[in-house]
Amino acid sequence: MKKQFSFACALLTAGLCVASAAGAAPRASWPSLKSQLAEGNVPAGSALEKLIARNQEFQLLRPEEANDKISIPLWLRVMWRKQHPKGEFLATDGTGGYPLVLNELNEWMESHPDLKSGPGVREPEEKKKPKPPSGPSVSSDEDRRISGNSFSPHSESDIRVNPWDPSRIISASNNIRGSGVLGVYYSSDGGATWKQSSLPHPGDENFQSDPTVDWTSDGTAWATEIGILSNGDNSASLRLRAWRSQDGGATWTQDATISGSQDEADKQMMWVDHSDSSPFKDTIYVIYHNGRHVFVTRHIPGGSWTEPMQISGGETTGTGIGSDIKTDPNGNVYAFWPDTGSRRIYFARSTNGGESFGKPVVIGSTSQSFQTDLPAQHNRGALVYVTGGVYPSGRTYAVYAAWAELSGATGCRTPFDDPRDNVNSACKNRVWFSRSTNAGTKWAKPRMINNQTSKSDQFNPWLAVDPATGQLGIMYYDSVGEERTSVNVFFQASNDGGQKWGAPVRISSAPSNSLSPDDANQFGDYNALSGLAGTYFPSWTDRRGQHEEIWTVPIYSPARTATACRTVNLSTASLATGIASVNVPAGATETELALWHRRNFTSGLNTGSLKVAVDGGTPVAVPASAIVAGAPLAKGRDASPVNTVVDLDAACRAATGGNCGGHSLRLFFSAGAEKSAAGDVWFLDDASVTSCTP
Repeated sequence: MKKQFSFACALLTAGLCVASAAGAAPRASWPSLKSQLAEGNVPAGSALEKLIARNQEFQLLRPEEANDKISIPLWLRVMWRKQHPKGEFLATDGTGGYPLVLNELNEWMESHPDLKSGPGVREPEEKKKPKPPSGPSVSSDEDRRISGNSFSPHSESDIRVNPWDPSRIISASNNIRGSGVLGVYYSSDGGATWKQSSLPHPGDENFQSDPTVDWTSDGTAWATEIGILSNGDNSASLRLRAWRSQDGGATWTQDATISGSQDEADKQMMWVDHSDSSPFKDTIYVIYHNGRHVFVTRHIPGGSWTEPMQISGGETTGTGIGSDIKTDPNGNVYAFWPDTGSRRIYFARSTNGGESFGKPVVIGSTSQSFQTDLPAQHNRGALVYVTGGVYPSGRTYAVYAAWAELSGATGCRTPFDDPRDNVNSACKNRVWFSRSTNAGTKWAKPRMINNQTSKSDQFNPWLAVDPATGQLGIMYYDSVGEERTSVNVFFQASNDGGQKWGAPVRISSAPSNSLSPDDANQFGDYNALSGLAGTYFPSWTDRRGQHEEIWTVPIYSPARTATACRTVNLSTASLATGIASVNVPAGATETELALWHRRNFTSGLNTGSLKVAVDGGTPVAVPASAIVAGAPLAKGRDASPVNTVVDLDAACRAATGGNCGGHSLRLFFSAGAEKSAAGDVWFLDDASVTSCTP
């Protein structure tokens, strides 16, 4: 059996683990923007609020600063570090490297939130530190309609919090049966109140569809839409249009037709490079399909829109509909799309600001090809729409993708197995997730994040990565707990890069029924989610009022409590005979094995195994239930490496009745007596053991 091992850092449930030559590396729980503003009693919309929001890059700080004794606010430390990139901020220095006068500076700002000289506008108040909630929380009476008092149906929405001024939020939706132009909803007080406007109605389009929204750092709100023109001559033109607003969404000016001469442009998604450290900051990227193929166009700051560039190729044998695009802090661009032909999810990356993209890589395969006919989306069908995200992970980037499709169980594996309108069908639709820990080179085997046993369906998910904490948030419809023709909206969070997900939280206060008389678009093709510094805002199509409306609710989801983690890679030498040893620190409450491997076991057989011996005792087989993420161990076949995360504490409990903390472990990998034609059946790579201590 071939055994190859190299370094890999595992991500555990409690948060991000970073390997360190010094051993334990603490993981920080940073405060949400909301709690920071409350701590300073900062007025909404003030210059101080904007300044604090612009300095949320807590990854610039040492993790232990989240809970140190220095009284200087964390956001002010970030601002100082950004201003002094060559400064020394040593853990051994009691000041942390910060001038003590920053405390006085903070006091002045809190009494002068307009950041102007002169008498203070208010006296400082006694501050009480808020107690953060333990997980995602939402008040059931907080969800609200933002599309206004309109009886025309509104569906398919996007939403984005302004990362430079989170008091401003922009959203938009279809209003096809009303005015025909996109409805726009905007807030200037952090989502407490909402106003409505709309895009203008150009004379060369009949109506607008498929909204996307975002912000650039100068405070401009941007929107894109598909302008549909039918001349009554049995023809229709689909062109992508971009719009901009200088007043937070109240009024709009057409910017450009961005799809060039193409007239089949559809299902676009927009993303702005928000990173202050990116050489392509404020570049706007739009991904869409025109006909079969996937295209990207971009707006250069201070310039114009580029000609659309095709990024899909022969691998996309059907239509690349349902795409997404994101960027990382260095300006790399990540494109995602499903293919209705090959039934695969694809990914491509650009390292030059979107001038060119690399060869598409397969994220995973799907049972469904395009749409799933569900009891709650029977007229329209639920689209296989991929949503992506990215976050720094050591010297590289973790990339994430999610989508909804059939569960893959027996009788639910082909495009013909849809439940349709059968509420008793055993075939179910589920939200799937995959991740890459090396910027998209390799992807873990996709898995369902919430595969409950009930006959229910999940669809229209959207993923957001909190740029301040790295937490993943995802929202989706689920018919669980209701008649299968009705849905609620749920939210889940992950603090370890998607290896484990928290319990689903219902965020809609009332269910929506797809069978209401006005079912034009039912629930549409997509929803949206935007997150920043522990607060998320979703937007969804809600049907509780017998017609489609756009609703939202603030979701408060702080990252988990700080934890120290230690990662040990399993060396090639120690695994020459399939045996590795590792000592788990005393007090560790979570110990996991993470590995990339490729299997070639005969179908129906399972002769391989992983066993764990604790303190030299009898080896105990790791149960299948201990696999918390990814593929099974010694079972199945793979064309490319897959990722598996194993809860080693499960084996330790079986052997000693307790967790692995404070014990010496020996891991035994065995492929058994089975032989393949190539002579090897289990290839092991990038294996590591990570232990975390509260």
